[in-house]
Amino acid sequence: MPAFGVHSEVGTLRRVMLHRPDLELRRLTPSNVNELLFDEILWVKRARQEHDQFADTLRDADVEVLLFGDLLAETLKVDEGREWLLDRVTTEHILGPTLVAPVRDHLASLDPHSLATHLIGGLTRAELLTAVPSLRLSTLRPDEFILPPLPNHMFTRDTSCWVYGGVSINPMAKPARARETV
Repeated sequence: MPAFGVHSEVGTLRRVMLHRPDLELRRLTPSNVNELLFDEILWVKRARQEHDQFADTLRDADVEVLLFGDLLAETLKVDEGREWLLDRVTTEHILGPTLVAPVRDHLASLDPHSLATHLIGGLTRAELLTAVPSLRLSTLRPDEFILPPLPNHMFTRDTSCWVYGGVSINPMAKPARARETV
């Protein structure tokens, strides 16, 4: 595959990266929608249908459509990529000292596609499936997040800028989006 890059603002679109709506949007609720920077809860089935139609329209115009989740899963098949990402997602700052090892072990046990899904879609207490003596964990309901979802990740243009043969990785200002840059 040729290198990624943008060489014109008005030229022919040849390749695009999209993120197909998935678990992260199914996890929007009336109680977390504002915290996760959404105005309302989306009809996920319809959003997926519209996304698929959009992607098919691009393909019909001979645009190569790359799906972010698939690219992330490919990266997670590479040991160095998996370790790099887990090192940045499972930190004491994010999880607290007692949850780092159990959460990392759980995530590391997942196949690349499931891991990609949960890195974007979040991880709940019930999904951890491990008894851990953790004050933080003991205060969470089973449906509450250890790692919150990243529903704004469908806006793939926000976290990076592609110019010629290079890329600029952009930090997100809002805490709900901070992990997207990783």
